[in-house]
Amino acid sequence: MTGELVAWTCALSFAAYAVFASRLRADVARGRRSIARGGALAQGLPYVIWVPYVVIALRPGPELPLPDAVRWAGLGLVVGGIAFSMWSACTLGRHFDMEVEVHEGHAVVDRGPFAIVRHPVYLGFAVHLIGACLATGNGLLIAGTLLGAFPAFYVRAAAEERLLRAQLGPAYDAYARRVPMLVPLLRSART
Repeated sequence: MTGELVAWTCALSFAAYAVFASRLRADVARGRRSIARGGALAQGLPYVIWVPYVVIALRPGPELPLPDAVRWAGLGLVVGGIAFSMWSACTLGRHFDMEVEVHEGHAVVDRGPFAIVRHPVYLGFAVHLIGACLATGNGLLIAGTLLGAFPAFYVRAAAEERLLRAQLGPAYDAYARRVPMLVPLLRSART
């Protein structure tokens, strides 16, 4: 497997998501924006989401010697993770937004991927990046994913949690008791 194949697959799958998300966001009527918004750190994630793709394309840093089977499995996760994020965004429909905010008429969505985790778009991106790490074996990408991307996904999901709990109250609290936040089957003591 070549580095170019991995780079192109990662970049094109992310580009497909970006186009899909932009069209979905433009095509749905979400209602008037509520005054509730997430913090600056959570709002900033879309502005740095491109960083892993630079690492994938330029391939700086050491690369682990992984077997081709692992690299191919990683490529499958790259595409599968993005497909899961797209399914999640589509399931959200009018509630989908790239900004951390709540709109008028917002409701709990608990079907499809939202029956698995409360923030499946981020789970899909996490799977996508895990796949990229396996496909490239790049040490810098692995470190950046573990120390940068995963914490950023958590910060953004936590900001969304605060907004949704404040705006949707008991309905969201009940949903949070039933469904884990980011990792399937992983329940925390605090929901």
